[in-house]
Amino acid sequence: MTGKTGNKVAPTSTVLQARLALFQPSQRPRNLRGEWMQTQYGQCRVTGRLGQRHADVLESIMFVAERRRDIEDGGIELLVDPAAIRRSLSDYQYSYQGIQDLLADLRAATIEIITPEMEATGDRIIGGLIDHAIPSQMTRPDPLGGERQLWRVRLGVALVMLLDKDLSLYYQPMPIARLQHGISQAIARHILSHKHQPYGGWHLDTLIRAVCGEDAKAKTMANARARVKKDSEQLKEIGIEITDGNRVKRLT
Repeated sequence: MTGKTGNKVAPTSTVLQARLALFQPSQRPRNLRGEWMQTQYGQCRVTGRLGQRHADVLESIMFVAERRRDIEDGGIELLVDPAAIRRSLSDYQYSYQGIQDLLADLRAATIEIITPEMEATGDRIIGGLIDHAIPSQMTRPDPLGGERQLWRVRLGVALVMLLDKDLSLYYQPMPIARLQHGISQAIARHILSHKHQPYGGWHLDTLIRAVCGEDAKAKTMANARARVKKDSEQLKEIGIEITDGNRVKRLT
């Protein structure tokens, strides 16, 4: 294993994870049974429960990873400090049990992705995001006394394929993890997956439908608008501004 922290050994995420709505735009996601989600970038289906808190954990693991080991069978294993994950998720130290529950969902979920490019060649991505997160023999002094074990996190085949085939994204996940609402997090991640923005920015409703689905109902749209606007100040700290005309722009 070689490398240091802060995106030195892995990207934070990849483009398709945000653009295909792999993670539901909620911090309390439903358990899905493999329904297809269609977007302009392709389609995906998830069997399991994946929401924005799961994206927070996965992005934090990728961002704080200290070392990376490429395995002979094509797998990837990352060395991470669980304390760094907790600090990334919350200023108030996200609970260890909460992280374990989210990791269990990440291990259990199966995803399937098909893009127009893959469809043309009969290819697809299918598998899991994380295979395991187990204690390492490596330890670090714990400020509360004694030693704490670092974790070895083995990435699932679907995530390994995304890292190989998809465009990588490099950003700090901490500010997104601190947004109050899942819809705001999903929109922020969608925006950060674009290098350029439309002239005049995006329409807020366009972004909501991009992460919730084109058939989002009127009540869903209204609730989403209200929640995103409640997060407007924190979004501005990330570099995303919502104007009075319901336009959303990346600040330069």
